[in-house]
Amino acid sequence: MKRNRTTSWTTCCIMIFLLFAAGPAKAEVKPIVPSKIQDIKKLLDLIRLEEVVMLTTENALERFFPILKEATAQNNQAVSETVFAILKGSTLSLVKQQVSAQGGLMDRVVPLYDKHYTQGEIQTLIQFYETPLGKKVTALRPQIAKEGMVVAEEWISFLEPVLVQALARSLKKEGYAIVKMPPMEGKEGR
Repeated sequence: MKRNRTTSWTTCCIMIFLLFAAGPAKAEVKPIVPSKIQDIKKLLDLIRLEEVVMLTTENALERFFPILKEATAQNNQAVSETVFAILKGSTLSLVKQQVSAQGGLMDRVVPLYDKHYTQGEIQTLIQFYETPLGKKVTALRPQIAKEGMVVAEEWISFLEPVLVQALARSLKKEGYAIVKMPPMEGKEGR
């Protein structure tokens, strides 16, 4: 089961890397009124987009590096903690720089907000995020996201064997036996 989880995390990390590396497909972008761009960027600052991106990146790295370390250890390549610290620091520095760089994440997110919100709605959101409750929502978002990632990992660990068994039963019912059913914890002998 550990190998499957490692494989799943490796696949997830590779997909995240490919999304960052490939970037979005270029679509025709209509001009956005400069005052709306300013409002959207103000909203993105208020909701701490950069902080959320950095937290997400750091969490992804914290999960990816142990997998990388295990993979390199299997190939008898000694990779020190210092090397991982350098890789992590370089990655975080580059991501932080690219969030607000010209053509970076902020510039790519602005058209999304333009597409889905009117300028009046953006201004209403700004007003909300400037209230005590809005500030609380923003302040708690990184902690809730971090705790949510732990909950999601626990749920995936719980769901994986249940899903594999359910899929195996469905396939077996249709005459296919291509998935080996792992034993359910605490349910041996069934």
